[in-house]
Amino acid sequence: LKENLMLDTMRKSASGIVGIFLIGLLVVAFALWWIADTFTGFSTSVLAKVGDQEIEREEFAARYRQRVQIVQQELGSQPTPEQASAMGISQQVIRSMVGTAALSGVAKDLDLTISDDALVEMILQDPAFAGLSGQFDEPTFRMVLRRNGLNEDLFVNDQRDFHVREQLMAATFDRAMVPEIMQSQLFAHFLERRTAKYAILSLGATEEVGEPTEEELEAFYNATQLRFTEQERRSAVVLSVTPERFAESITFTQEDLREEYDIAIADYTVVEERGVDQLVLSDEATVELVRDLLASGKPFVEVVDAAGQNLDNTDLGTITRDDMISSVLADAAFSLNEGEVSGIVEGPLGAVVLRVRNIKPEVVTPFEDVADDIRQRLVTDRAIDDLLAFSETIEDERAAGSSLEEIAQRFDLELTTVENFDRDGKAQDGARAPALGRLDSLVEVLFDSIVGEDLPLLETEDGSFAWARMTGIQPSRVRPLDDVRAQATAQWKVRERANLLEALAVHLVKQGNETGDFDKIAKQMELITLTSEPMTRQVSNETFSEQAVAKLFATEEGKFAWAPVGFGTELVVMQAIEVTRAKASENSDAKDLIFSGERRKYHADITDQFVRSLQASYGIEIYQDNIDLAVSQLVGQ
Repeated sequence: LKENLMLDTMRKSASGIVGIFLIGLLVVAFALWWIADTFTGFSTSVLAKVGDQEIEREEFAARYRQRVQIVQQELGSQPTPEQASAMGISQQVIRSMVGTAALSGVAKDLDLTISDDALVEMILQDPAFAGLSGQFDEPTFRMVLRRNGLNEDLFVNDQRDFHVREQLMAATFDRAMVPEIMQSQLFAHFLERRTAKYAILSLGATEEVGEPTEEELEAFYNATQLRFTEQERRSAVVLSVTPERFAESITFTQEDLREEYDIAIADYTVVEERGVDQLVLSDEATVELVRDLLASGKPFVEVVDAAGQNLDNTDLGTITRDDMISSVLADAAFSLNEGEVSGIVEGPLGAVVLRVRNIKPEVVTPFEDVADDIRQRLVTDRAIDDLLAFSETIEDERAAGSSLEEIAQRFDLELTTVENFDRDGKAQDGARAPALGRLDSLVEVLFDSIVGEDLPLLETEDGSFAWARMTGIQPSRVRPLDDVRAQATAQWKVRERANLLEALAVHLVKQGNETGDFDKIAKQMELITLTSEPMTRQVSNETFSEQAVAKLFATEEGKFAWAPVGFGTELVVMQAIEVTRAKASENSDAKDLIFSGERRKYHADITDQFVRSLQASYGIEIYQDNIDLAVSQLVGQ
C-alpha cells in the first residue's frame, strides 16, 4: 500500500512543476555531458579525424591486431607490449589510416565509386580464395581472412577503398611521366662502362721500417688501446644432470614394445595415396549431359571435354583420404579401382565425377624393423620423466638453503667449475668450456646475473637440466703495454709499412698523371700490369672495392687513381684507359628495368606529396590520449 501511494505521489509530481524541474535537470546534465565529450575528443571511440572522416577505435583495433600478427610472423614470436611500443606499431597504424582516409576523402569528393556487383565479382575471382575445384570457396575465404587478422566487413571495405583509390591513381599518378632528361642521365650513370689498366701494391713493395722507439710505441699503444682491451670474463659453478643418468636402469619387455607399437601404429604407416581427378558440374544441364555420357560408357576425357573443361582443371594431384574436403567424396574416391570412373556424386560444393588414375597402397613397417627405435624412445621418455621428478628434489633442496656443492655431494652429481670465460663461452686459451658447450643460453644468463646468485633451472635442447651460480667477475681491462709489447710492435710495423705503401701509391698516381705511361712506371717498379673487363658502377670484387670503383668512375679517361683492394691490406693503382658511354638504343632491357624502377620511385614520391597535401587541406586531428587508451586495452586483453 505504501509503495502504491509513493508511486502515485511521484506520478502527480512528474506532471507538475516538480516534474518539469526534474526533466530540466536531466537536460542540463546531458548537455554538460555532451559538451565535456566535445572538449575531450568527442568520444574515446574516435582516435583521429581527417576532415569530417572519423577514425574509430574498432577499426584501429583490427588494424593494430593485423599489424602485430605480421610482426609476429616476421619475428617468430608475438611482440611484447614494450617491443610493440618500441617498434611504434600504434603510430604506424594510425599514420596509415590517416593517409588512407585522406585518399578516400578526395575519391569521395570526385564521386569515384565501385558497384557492389563489381566488387563481389572481383572477390569471387580472386585466386587466393579458390578451393580444390579452382572456384571461390567460402571456407578458404574465411580462413585467409582469419590468418591475416581481418573480418569480412573490414575486408570488403578495404577492397572497396582499394579499387576506388586505384581509379584515382590510374587517372593521375600512373600517368605522370618521369622527365626524359632524368631518364637519360640515370641510364648514362648506371650503364656507363670503364676499363682499367691496373697493378696491385702489397706490403712487400715497401722496405722494413725497423723497430719503433719507446715514444713511438707508447704513442701507438695509447692511440689504439681498444685493440689491446681484454673483455670482461666471468667464473661459475655448474651442476648438470642428463637423462642418461637414469636411462641405464630402465628396461622394457617385448610386450611393452608391442603395446607401444600398436598404440603408435599411425607413425609406422604410410597411408594410401591416390591420383584423383574431380570434374565439378556447374549446372543441372551439365549434370544431365554427363549422366547420359557416363551411362553410354564414354571415356572420362570425352566427358570432361563435353562439360567444357580440361584435364588440368580436374587434377587434384596425389592425395590421401584426409585431403578430400568431405567424407562423402573421400568414400567415393577411395572405393574405386585404379582407372575407374565414379558416377555422379553429390558433394558439399555440388555434383562431381571422380576418376582414380593410380593407387599407392598403404604400407605398414613391421614391428621387428622398429622395435629397437621404440625401445630407445621409451627409454628416453622415461628417463626424461625420472629426470623431471629428480629436478623437483633438487629444487626442494635449494629452497631449503642447500648450496650446489652440498647437493652435488649428497646425490653424487658432477659439479663443474668454469673459470674466466667470455661472452662467447670461451676461456682465455680460446677454447670453449665443455660445461658450456651445450648451454649456449647459460652464458648469456650468467652475464646478466650477480656474484653469488643461484640461477633458475635451465633446460637444454637435449633434455638435460642445469643449475649454476656465478662465482666471480674479471672486469674488462686494457692490457698493460708490457704484456702486449710484441703484439703492439708488430702492429706498429704494419701500420708504418701501410703508410709507406699509401705514399708509394700517391707517388705512382702523380707520376702516371704526368707521363700517361703505365707500362713504363710498372717496369721501373717491377710491377705486373693487368687490364680489367669493362665495368659498370655496380661492380665490386676482391680486387676492385666499392671505393676503388667509385674512384675509377670519378677519374677522367687516361688519368690515374688508387684505392684499397676489396679484401686485405693491398692497394690497387689504376688508369681509366677506356670510357664507354651508355646508349639507350643498345640495351632496351636494361633501359626498361632502370626506367620502370625509377618510375615507381617517382610515382611513390608524388603520391606521398599528394597525401601530405591532402592531409594539410582536410586538416588532421589526432587524439593521442584515446590512442594510448585503445592500445593499453588491446595489450591487456
